[in-house]
Amino acid sequence: MTTISKYSCTRRIELDAAHRVPDHKSKCFAIHGHRYVVEATCSGLLHASGSETGMVIDFGFLKEDMMNVIHEPCDHGIILHDKDPVATMLLDQALVLGPEIRGCWLKIYLLQAVPTAENLAKHWYQLLASVIEDQYTHAAVHPKLEYLDVWETPNCHARYPFNG
Repeated sequence: MTTISKYSCTRRIELDAAHRVPDHKSKCFAIHGHRYVVEATCSGLLHASGSETGMVIDFGFLKEDMMNVIHEPCDHGIILHDKDPVATMLLDQALVLGPEIRGCWLKIYLLQAVPTAENLAKHWYQLLASVIEDQYTHAAVHPKLEYLDVWETPNCHARYPFNG
């Protein structure tokens, strides 16, 4: 009897970004930065042919997707809740300065939720899962993004989804 084994693999990227938690009762109320570490774990069967033979997903492909979906829009930027008055203030100032100056000093990523590690994990998971799913629609083997970990500090991280 042959057993079909499912595997998992994880890719890690890092980015530097600022955020703020508007209703926080302590220091996270202020704009501050983190060296975020993002780990995406995919699972599935091994590809039996082609350039990904013996792999769940090519680490290089997964890295490229993570860089496009997470790193490029957020690295060296500020991640804010779209309802945060600071976001409105910064965007108003950027409109006054014009696009040639705005591109030099202001990179804002707006989230429809407070940018906690938990909400970032869910948001980035949903974006990345969709990209991975689209890329393997016609493939014989379909890797699945199982979960995404967002490390805000070396001691604190959030995972989405959590199936405990």
